[in-house]
Amino acid sequence: MTAIGLNPRTGRVVAGPRVERIDTDSNALFTSCSGEWDVEDAYEAFWNRLNDSWEMAFPGGKEKVKVLTVARVKNPSREWGIVAMR
Repeated sequence: MTAIGLNPRTGRVVAGPRVERIDTDSNALFTSCSGEWDVEDAYEAFWNRLNDSWEMAFPGGKEKVKVLTVARVKNPSREWGIVAMR
């Protein structure tokens, strides 16, 4: 999976990509995910909505994470490959 960090005011790419593997069986944030879009939505919501006040004005100096692709890792568990910024 590929993701980038964007400046929320200009849309300019400011970070990434970063590779991260998520185990959807053991990570509570992702245990209800049943597909790639569920993983994408949960990951973006976690990083981009850390604070309720961000709904009206994303804080300066913070990048907005945009997941571009998610790929299932071929193994017996429900792990997903993910690229994202922190």
